[in-house]
Amino acid sequence: MTFILKTLFCFLVTTSPAWALHIMLDPGHGGIDTGAVYGSAKEADLVLKVAQRLKTLLEQDPDFKVSITRTADRVVALPARVKLAEQVKAELFVSLHANAATDPRAKGVEFFFQNHLPPDEESLFLASQENQLMINAKEINEISGGDDLSKKGDVAAIVEDLQRQNRINSSLRLTQTLTRVWRQDKDSTHAAIKQAPFYVISKTSMPSVLIEIGFLSNPREAKKLLNADYQKDLAQKIYSALVSYKEKIEKVPAKITVN
Repeated sequence: MTFILKTLFCFLVTTSPAWALHIMLDPGHGGIDTGAVYGSAKEADLVLKVAQRLKTLLEQDPDFKVSITRTADRVVALPARVKLAEQVKAELFVSLHANAATDPRAKGVEFFFQNHLPPDEESLFLASQENQLMINAKEINEISGGDDLSKKGDVAAIVEDLQRQNRINSSLRLTQTLTRVWRQDKDSTHAAIKQAPFYVISKTSMPSVLIEIGFLSNPREAKKLLNADYQKDLAQKIYSALVSYKEKIEKVPAKITVN
């Protein structure tokens, strides 16, 4: 038991040092996969512009290191996005999308994270729309591999469960921080936290969030999303939330008593 506790202690004390937080930005869609399109508003283009603005802000801050899954209008498969984040050892995964709905009155920003609660029907449908654009089964299998806990020791199983719970809790903390930033701005549209089994936030081993920056199906909101100043404002809000999130996790004590 002492050995197990010491192993868990080593895991916990390495989770919150002061460091340059490595963020993987993931502008959704790209290439022939345009995402939602309404008039001149195309999801793949809009989220790339916001991601590039956010990337610039993060690059100017020594507290962050940033990578991005695509820098041009090209197709990147969902498993490849996850694989890129794992390869560079990103510590946070931020995926950007734009929403659409059959009701043109639907509006606002939505923040999605993966947890254990049953998703609502609308979120499941949205996730299935995004996920169906991926994947051949062979590529998924190569990336995800197997996770047979019965073949692992007790320590490995406990540490893995701690890592999973930490990822879920950190993802929720980030979505809550994003929501607070949005609600501080009186002119901002409605912001909501939801959960759904999006591939990119379900398969990453690091905390993750998927941000729907607005509804292209809402004519008024689509017009704002096409505006460069509004895109800059979106990037600034996300950056501010990331700064706040990093400050919070650095203050979390990582202690455990080992006898």
